[in-house]
Amino acid sequence: MDQQTLGVYRAILFHKEHDPVQLAKLLDSTPEEVEAALGRLSKLSLLAPSRDSPGRLRAVNPALGLKVLLQREQDELAWRQQQIEQNRSALAALAAEYTASGGTESLGGTEHLDNVDDIRIRLEALAESCVVESLAFHPVNALTEESIEAGRPLNERALARGVRFRSIYLDSVANDRVTRAHAQWMAERRSEIRTSPTLPMRLLIVDTTAAVVAGLPGQAQPSALLFSNPPVVHAMRALFEAYWEHASPLNTPADSHPGGLTAQERKLLQLLATGLTDEAVARALGIGVRTERRIVAELMDRLGASSRFEAGVQATRREWI
Repeated sequence: MDQQTLGVYRAILFHKEHDPVQLAKLLDSTPEEVEAALGRLSKLSLLAPSRDSPGRLRAVNPALGLKVLLQREQDELAWRQQQIEQNRSALAALAAEYTASGGTESLGGTEHLDNVDDIRIRLEALAESCVVESLAFHPVNALTEESIEAGRPLNERALARGVRFRSIYLDSVANDRVTRAHAQWMAERRSEIRTSPTLPMRLLIVDTTAAVVAGLPGQAQPSALLFSNPPVVHAMRALFEAYWEHASPLNTPADSHPGGLTAQERKLLQLLATGLTDEAVARALGIGVRTERRIVAELMDRLGASSRFEAGVQATRREWI
């Protein structure tokens, strides 16, 4: 909640003032700004119709308002996690079904690539054919200098053709020197780079013609699925755009989030609140378990909490999650 909206809420709560014009005078604001704040407060369920003054709004008790806000945040988090799990399950089922078919040829717009050479050959061909836009998820900060150097000429030629690059890395890219340097190199060439606390998969989308998804983990050899069916490619683009909207530009300062949290720290708190283990949280964030536990300890210290439960309560009270 921004300071202006909070100020309007406090004025209604403590001064019992409802008229937008009077509220504007009280807050040294404009009636239009007050009206906008009233709309935001209504959406947050912090205002309710007044019985004493029909047609006016009254402030909801802050304790009840906090409970409503927390429930809404929890519902939204649960919905997002459900969407991610559905995407993962759908892709895993598709990969398993195609693997079981035993074929590696293109079938119904799906091509199974089951070794590194095949993957690189197809990726090189896609890079050369790209004419408008290249979109990518990079969920693992483990690009080697060899792979970066091999792909750099392809990127340079595509940039020269006017191809627009948009890529999302994990926030933990800051801890990987090689990958961070490559992301910065692309950003310096007018590519758009953002970071996200978590990413659902490794993904490359070329124009509206192809989408490449990394195969199932745990396989002896690296594998990938290449989709050329238009509905599938458009669905992948929609998934990318959803993550892009919530991702942060590369090198966003930490104080851009409530409490000075980084997006990674905020996501870590949200994941812990769902009951995930340290190992599961670290895997989702692309960091080591030691690093995850160190961040948890630092957050507990900042919150003045002696236990994880108390840290969760304090983080909720401060609206960090």
